[in-house]
Amino acid sequence: MTKKPFTSSLIAVSIVIGTLFAASNAHAQAKNCLPIPAVNQLVATKAITSFNKVKKSLKLPKGAKIFNQRLCQVDGKYVYFFKIVDAKGKARGMALNALDGKPLPNKG
Repeated sequence: MTKKPFTSSLIAVSIVIGTLFAASNAHAQAKNCLPIPAVNQLVATKAITSFNKVKKSLKLPKGAKIFNQRLCQVDGKYVYFFKIVDAKGKARGMALNALDGKPLPNKG
């Protein structure tokens, strides 16, 4: 019996657990998410910064991928919520102010 299948399974379970924790935290904060046409209108009127512009300022590690991006209203402010999975499979949730792209403090 080799250890490789066990290691792969352990990594997969870790990714799922990390993603679930990140998703539950973001979901608890994000109750009023907007459809894409509304997001596009806010970007066009310069009420928020586009996600592509915000993403460029993140300086993600090589091989990192972004998933489940959405724009929501939280306490009257627009917030981008998304998940980042790095090249090693480590997932973490992010919340950025949609106006200036600055990270929000983790409330949960």
